[in-house]
Amino acid sequence: MFRYKRSLAGRVSYARQGYIYYISRMYPELSERKQERIRELCQRAGGEYAQALLELVSTDVSITAVSMRHHVSRATLERAVRRYILRFPKNL
Repeated sequence: MFRYKRSLAGRVSYARQGYIYYISRMYPELSERKQERIRELCQRAGGEYAQALLELVSTDVSITAVSMRHHVSRATLERAVRRYILRFPKNL
């Protein structure tokens, strides 16, 4: 479910956050090139937790489940998601 991040309100609009959320959720349906760009972005934003970040942004698995499965704190994932949103390209 899309949740607006008020902490990013001054930098990323509600509409833009929604766009990023829904494009990310469409990951399995995107072209290979667009999938690669999202994986690269997850690597830059998530570092060693890139796989956890990719799972979080591209599926409906909860942040709690992802953090437990990948042995990473919720806070770390939340910071990675903020970096992901801030770095998301204008045109995917």
